[in-house]
Amino acid sequence: MSFENFIRQEQFFHHYQPIYDLKEERIAGYEVLLRTTVYPNHESTFSLAKKRNRLYELDSRSIHKAIQTYQSAGFTEKEGKLFLNVFPSTLLNKNFLSFIKNIMNNDTLKSQHLVFEINEKESIPNLKELQKIRARLKELGISVAIDDVGSGCCELKKIIEIEPDYIKLDRYFAEGLYNSKAKQEMIHFFLKYCEKAHIHLVLEGLENPLDITASKNLGIPYGQGYALGKPNVLTRSVSGDRP
Repeated sequence: MSFENFIRQEQFFHHYQPIYDLKEERIAGYEVLLRTTVYPNHESTFSLAKKRNRLYELDSRSIHKAIQTYQSAGFTEKEGKLFLNVFPSTLLNKNFLSFIKNIMNNDTLKSQHLVFEINEKESIPNLKELQKIRARLKELGISVAIDDVGSGCCELKKIIEIEPDYIKLDRYFAEGLYNSKAKQEMIHFFLKYCEKAHIHLVLEGLENPLDITASKNLGIPYGQGYALGKPNVLTRSVSGDRP
């Protein structure tokens, strides 16, 4: 199968990983993760798309299919936010805003339900232009998240310039959080900043019950990780309170 046919026939599907409200102990949303059996993994799939100059086509088709799957499973805004990974180059594509508007016009999913999670696997070619797109998305009622904060060197600049609605802290901060004073102090910093800037904080990579307890004690509002819920095909059985 050619890569062009792979995209055209949408030979991919999605797993949905729950994001939890740690205080209320309930699902607050889902992150959408592309999966396929045609290529080794999602990273190689997107890498090939970039080499073939098909990244926007794959990214946009993935977004649309993920939303349709979500709706077909009977999920609505009552189940929380839908976090959709998107490459910066996709956001900056001249067709992206009209593409999103068409989805909003043709589907019943409310714009306030969507969060575009900026993929950190690609550098931002034009931060000023991305600021403009972010403003347009805000006008449409769509939120923006910055992913993997703390894993690179430029996140603080992006946070200040893009003014996201969500910050997702890299899994590094979750690993051994319960016995790391340094990580706890750094999270205190992020919590304080997020409170003043009206940003929601999500801690990724929670895989240990002790780290979940530490997150709750620190006042981290949202968490994500295998200990809370693994990525899976979307069914009604994955919705609800934490087991």
